[in-house]
Amino acid sequence: MDTKGNFTTVKPADKVVAKHIAYYYFHSSDDEAFDSKFTFYPNYMHAITIYKNSDVRFTENASIVRPAAQEGIGCYYSINTNQSFSVDIEGRFTKIGIVFNPLGLNHFLNKPLSEAFEPSFGPFDYFGKPLLDVVGQITKLGDARAGAALLDGFFSEAYCGFEEAAVKRAVQEILNSNGTIKVEELSEAIGVNRKMLLRLFRKHLCCSVEEYKKMVMFRNALNYAQQAGEDATLTDVALFNYYYDQAHYIKHFKSVTMQSPKTLLSKLTNLGNESLYWNFEE
Repeated sequence: MDTKGNFTTVKPADKVVAKHIAYYYFHSSDDEAFDSKFTFYPNYMHAITIYKNSDVRFTENASIVRPAAQEGIGCYYSINTNQSFSVDIEGRFTKIGIVFNPLGLNHFLNKPLSEAFEPSFGPFDYFGKPLLDVVGQITKLGDARAGAALLDGFFSEAYCGFEEAAVKRAVQEILNSNGTIKVEELSEAIGVNRKMLLRLFRKHLCCSVEEYKKMVMFRNALNYAQQAGEDATLTDVALFNYYYDQAHYIKHFKSVTMQSPKTLLSKLTNLGNESLYWNFEE
């Protein structure tokens, strides 16, 4: 039985949109008997996911997706900074993902992210009916590239910029250091005191500075390990991603995934043409 469905990734073609949106993905199945369970892991590239004609329910660390009794489109956003998250899908479904670069979504909001979205996982209604109408058009087309072009058009119109220079510089410093920069050093580098820095992260990223640092470190290590494959040892991964040593890397990895790198990495599936790794249950 197919447990992955049809999956395609497409990069934005619009130059402005492409600075802030890494890629779109299109995931679907027309099989009434489709049954899939998979887990994804913390990422600093967060996504809006949109389901057509699906009933989506959330628990503390999972979403359950089933065919809806009535037609409709639902839009959701997720920020998983320090835990894995499971998805359980049965039956026919159509799903579109909009994966943002760091601080990408902020460039399309005219308010702080914390005012547009509260929980770690849940409905995201900021763009309202206009985005849902675009998704309705996309699902009728049934063509990923044509769908991506429509999304480009929507987000090009929605673009409003993000002018919080301190936040942008702080995020870049964290990315440049692979999450190893100390909060005190970060505060000094951007000229903002520690308390204000935390307030800005809560306001615009919905997480703490430490959570963001650890998320960057974990995700980059996972991406590197997957891309390097069997050529990279655990020590290689640890040192390349600035962990103190192999033991530090394994401990951090287990705290997020509840599994050792050796156990989990071989189970991950790379979907599409991007660094998107899900762990499908067989």
